[in-house]
Order: sequence, then structure tokens, then C-alpha cells
Amino acid sequence: MKFLLIALICSVTGILPQVQTTTAKQWVETEATILEVHNKIWAKSTRSFATVSYMIKDGTTYESQIELLAVPLFGTTKAVGDRMTVLYDPEKPTLAKTPSKSFIESYGLYLLIGAGIMISLWNLRKILAKTA
Repeated sequence: MKFLLIALICSVTGILPQVQTTTAKQWVETEATILEVHNKIWAKSTRSFATVSYMIKDGTTYESQIELLAVPLFGTTKAVGDRMTVLYDPEKPTLAKTPSKSFIESYGLYLLIGAGIMISLWNLRKILAKTA
């Protein structure tokens, strides 16, 4: 029973590896230059976007907007003029994205906060046990 509950929680939160289909697009990797950076900071969410310029294999230059890794309440560490790796769709070169983010990059801060809360609760429990 515990195993089923853990498997359900993991599958809902995306911890288990996701199965990729064989019809997935083949994105092409290239270097891009950041032209503009936009940070959108809301009460509980921070998202960062950049307008980038990149050249595809045939020498044509394109501009596209991509999402960057953002630190909550701060934004991104990227700046105008920085170079970065992007992936573009060879069928529609105006579509670009950043390479996939790892689980730690996406949720690392939340994991640290959760670990801090767990450690604090453990210590509080030990203090309350001594006073009882």
C-alpha cells in the first residue's frame, strides 16, 4: 500500500522519468546572443525571458523569445550580450527554446526550503521531548 502511494505521488510530481515518444521533434543546437532580458516577478512566481538572436545552418539569422532559468524574487543572472546555447526547430527556425532543465534546476530551491523545514521540525520535536 505504501509503495502505491509513493508511486502515485512521484508520478504526479514528475519525479519518475517521463517516457519520450519516438515522434519527438529533433531540435538543432546553436549559439545565441541575448538582445533583451525581461523579468516578470509576481507574488509567488518569478519568470525570466530573453529575446535572442541566433544563426541557423544555412546562415540565416533569426530572433526569438525564450524562457531563462529564474531565481525566485530576483530573476535571471543572464544579461544583454551574453552568449548561450539554444535549440531551434529546423522546420520552423523561429521557434527556439533553452535546453531541458534538470529537476534540481527547476525545484532545487523548494527542496532546500523543504529540507530546512524538516530539520527545524525534527529539532523542535527533540526539544519538546526533553521538556516533557
